[in-house]
Amino acid sequence: MLWRSAIRVIAVIIAAVGIRQLSVVPYRDNLLIGAVERRSSLAQSSNVPRAVGLAQRNLRDLDDAERSRRLDPNWYLLYGANCELLGRWHDAAEVYTRALKIDQRPEIYVNRGMVMLQLGRTDDAAADLATAARFDPAVLNDLDGDLRERVAAAAGIH
Repeated sequence: MLWRSAIRVIAVIIAAVGIRQLSVVPYRDNLLIGAVERRSSLAQSSNVPRAVGLAQRNLRDLDDAERSRRLDPNWYLLYGANCELLGRWHDAAEVYTRALKIDQRPEIYVNRGMVMLQLGRTDDAAADLATAARFDPAVLNDLDGDLRERVAAAAGIH
């Protein structure tokens, strides 16, 4: 009789952990991602001191997100964008590189390419932007001069 009670208690504990991991954590993380998205948009249009404060808060919130959330490319896009706002170019490049291991979205290539330009790594930037342009030729519209020509040639777009 005692072992049946112990099994029931264990089953209830396992169910509670499962509910938390499958329902509560994803819901909470979705709310957090939504709040970070709103603050990131606000930071991009704010003055520098306010943008820095918002970006720092966003990075703290993203760091607090559950590890399972880090399989979401949007987490990486937000994290990288906030690193860019803070001028943390190496961190942004690393985050976008990790995002590309999960998803090969053109916007991730564009973001990493633009970060590579900030780092003075023009060849790497051109390669990423060419990859993005193969997905979406409209990427070329945001580039100027020699870089535009170089990316178009690398992407095979004439």
